[in-house]
Amino acid sequence: MTERTLAEQARRTAALITSRLADPAFVADRVAASIEDPNTPGRRSESSLLAGDAGIALLLRTASSADPDSGARWRRAAHDTLIRSVRSTHDVPLVRHGIVAGSAGLALALSEFAADDHRYRSPLHSLHVSLADQVRARSGTVVDGRARFDEYDVLEGAAGILGHLVSVPVPDDNLRDCVHDLIDALIRLCTPPRDGAESRWTIPPENFPLPGYRDEYPHGYINLGLAHGIPGPLAALSLAWRAGYRRPGMREAIGAAVGLLTSATMPDDFGVDWPNGVPLEPDGRRGRASHPSRTAWCYGAPGIAAALLIAADSLGDDRLRGFSVTAFEASLRRAEGHLDGLAPTLCHGLAGLLAICGVFARGTDSALARTFLPLLTERLLAHCGDDLAFGVQNHEPPDLRIDNPDFLCGAAGVAAALWTVHAPVSRRWQRALLIA
Repeated sequence: MTERTLAEQARRTAALITSRLADPAFVADRVAASIEDPNTPGRRSESSLLAGDAGIALLLRTASSADPDSGARWRRAAHDTLIRSVRSTHDVPLVRHGIVAGSAGLALALSEFAADDHRYRSPLHSLHVSLADQVRARSGTVVDGRARFDEYDVLEGAAGILGHLVSVPVPDDNLRDCVHDLIDALIRLCTPPRDGAESRWTIPPENFPLPGYRDEYPHGYINLGLAHGIPGPLAALSLAWRAGYRRPGMREAIGAAVGLLTSATMPDDFGVDWPNGVPLEPDGRRGRASHPSRTAWCYGAPGIAAALLIAADSLGDDRLRGFSVTAFEASLRRAEGHLDGLAPTLCHGLAGLLAICGVFARGTDSALARTFLPLLTERLLAHCGDDLAFGVQNHEPPDLRIDNPDFLCGAAGVAAALWTVHAPVSRRWQRALLIA
């Protein structure tokens, strides 16, 4: 298949998925008829960016610039979906502040609309005021030294919120103070204490999200996944640095996170790789992981390499930049033999790998990343079809096929990845994943 033909097929498939998601009644009916996605159990939230209608609104807005022939249609649908998402918060107030289903996620979606339409700027400002109040009211991220990753991670915590807020073009004093608070919290997280003990990023057994973690990490661990671990704070602090923010200890905290990640590798025949986390010994020192992670955005080398690339570019560190490229290329070679076994979605599947590959293909001299773009696109398109409710399904073990319309684990994220790689459009949605 030629590059032009592949791009046309990607656009057609993205348009198919987008058109299915533009019909709210159809989406509601198909979700009700499908089995529940284990990644997002419970009722869908209209205001959620990554697991609800706010994410579909963001996709529709992206499609409006990617597909000029249908641009007016997508813009109307995007506006209606966004308004529905915002109005839903009157009945179900946003009590959370994170990217998945909180104020930061809805603000990120709204910011795409406000970027070139002043009508959305007043509601975005109001949402930012509420978000700043929520951040100030939250409990300290790691004040007592006992971390929970949902307090600092990309999806629910400080890293994801900070990633969005540092993209605000002209923050007022209130928002700037909020950014400073988040930066300071992540600096505390990543700064080793003077007594030589491990940094506050260690997660003790009592704060594990699932009981099964105790079998692998009986004495605690350090999470290395971009979704929930230290790559998230690294990417967020680096983006803040690139945006011009400077706080005491900030560069040292970035260096500490880079040091952790570059020292925790598990090389194999393909090159650099990482485990899901670093186990702790009974005395609190770092142990050795027993097996490598998956190859995905959420956990594994692709997501970690993307965070390291942001850090390298922010600090002007050519050596770190080269290391990040080498690590990502190793992940591509490693994944090549089992691409057919990956789900199609952003979180831990082909769409996430495609999106990160696009970042490296555009922003580095990696010929391998450019070579893999068509291969990953073809494999992703193989999961898509007109006979599926949303044009693509999420796949979960052992053999679940789920009609999920949403961004992180569903059809909206697949369409966004296809639009973004093969059309000159806004990539603002990628900030929700902290890959750009």
